[in-house]
Amino acid sequence: MNLKMLVQMKINLIVPIYFISIFCFGQSHTGIIEKVQEKGFYKVLIEPRVRAASNENFDFLRLYDERKKEIPFVVDFNKDNFFSNRYAQLRIAENKQIKDSLSYYVVNVVDRMKYSSELSLKIANTGINKEFNISGSDDGIHWFGLVMNSMLYDLNDFQKTYVRKTVSFPNNSYRYLKIEFNDKNSLPVNLLEVGYYMGENKVVPTAVLKDFKHKIVVDKTNKKTIIKFSANDFHTIDGIAFKIRNSRFFRAGSVFINETRRVKTYRKLVANFNLDSNTANSFKWESFKAKDFEIEIENLDNEPLEIHEIQLLQNQFYLIADLDTPKNYELIVDSTLSKPQYDLIKFLPNDLSKLKIVRISDFKEINFNKTTPIQQFWQTKWFLWTAIILAGLIIGFFALGLLKDVEKKN
Repeated sequence: MNLKMLVQMKINLIVPIYFISIFCFGQSHTGIIEKVQEKGFYKVLIEPRVRAASNENFDFLRLYDERKKEIPFVVDFNKDNFFSNRYAQLRIAENKQIKDSLSYYVVNVVDRMKYSSELSLKIANTGINKEFNISGSDDGIHWFGLVMNSMLYDLNDFQKTYVRKTVSFPNNSYRYLKIEFNDKNSLPVNLLEVGYYMGENKVVPTAVLKDFKHKIVVDKTNKKTIIKFSANDFHTIDGIAFKIRNSRFFRAGSVFINETRRVKTYRKLVANFNLDSNTANSFKWESFKAKDFEIEIENLDNEPLEIHEIQLLQNQFYLIADLDTPKNYELIVDSTLSKPQYDLIKFLPNDLSKLKIVRISDFKEINFNKTTPIQQFWQTKWFLWTAIILAGLIIGFFALGLLKDVEKKN
């Protein structure tokens, strides 16, 4: 037997041993997909608890049928892939940069975009955060404020040379919109494109995060109300809604998270908003992930607000899959997996908004520590660790054998 054949045989043994040893170890959670009534494409709702269990990494998710056959799916949070047929670019009528001060872009609002409340910004990758304002005008001369002192974060996509950020503002009917960036503390960002998404579905539906608890503290010395939020797991937070009993008020609010850099912990501002008795007091902001954060409300010389209810909001995402009516399906969270590549993305329906939604039930953690009456030895934690250790020893043995074969050949 020549060296090449011997090496190939040993590799063929090593690979399956390795994958068998880690296949079950990375699985942490499982859930049952709601049964469908007819064959076709469906949207499987990824609830906050599923997102938290996967640590917001959707590469860890897999769908299987009752025969453990892998079912292709696509995650529909990427507007570039799914809503390109509804995306329209706006013409940038004017742009100007004033050194060490500001840069701005004026866009013409087309008729079909009027009364829209979102813009999609395509920005070249950068490592800085950027403060921005949005204003509107009917003549391009007199401008009226829509958004003030908001922030854009995480302007860097490792898979592309640009990022897309959605910015929200109040409904309006202005003919022109101006996006103004504050360049006093950093160089300008490169805004490549401005557009919007047509149709009602451009508004992302939200879910209420129920895992967070909050505590309200009134700081009389600094004339502030501080709301402290905490949860057991990290969650992505996309907005907030308040219900306030006071009749007349206008208060500035700020959101802070703790960020660790080089062992030191910093308090980082991630969002601003204004509580106003004339509005619904529901706000969307640039997403951030946290399990502990604080909101500060400036009271000045006013009495503290009487806050009746607070809801933390998270944008809803879905898995789109082709499901069949007689079959049972389950979702698995497995941290050993990498991003799947399915052909399904080429065959999705044109209008995803018409797809029916199915939910995940009985979502739970796979506990290998407790042995149930029907649990076999190969399902226990001891088996997993034994398999991993044996796999390591066998791989080491074969590696040494390969080295000896190479030395003999030389």
